[in-house]
Amino acid sequence: MVNKKANKKVNSENKNYKKVKFPFWARVIFDKKRPTLVIDEAEALDKNKNEYVPGFVHREATHTYKKEYEKIEPNPNPKDKRAMYLKRPKKTPKSFFVKESRNFKIPKYLIEKYSKNNK
Repeated sequence: MVNKKANKKVNSENKNYKKVKFPFWARVIFDKKRPTLVIDEAEALDKNKNEYVPGFVHREATHTYKKEYEKIEPNPNPKDKRAMYLKRPKKTPKSFFVKESRNFKIPKYLIEKYSKNNK
């Protein structure tokens, strides 16, 4: 369920995403509010409006291990000793993202892999 107060805040901050440099860390405001690595822009289906709107392609970070998840080395959060993994890419409307307030670092190999998405 989407928090309406948070959604209003995000929509007002959405103007910050006019020109962005990929990849960058953000948070998706619905569900578990995990950090997510935003890697590209693409049209995404807004289920509330039932139409396609501008969105981001992102990979959610988690501590849960599964075979299809990609391990991030070194851990982007220097204070966290547990291993982190990136889930498969998903498309989500831009209105659901807020910038990550913690100082997460992006490993060089991920920067090289996703910086080609900068236009």
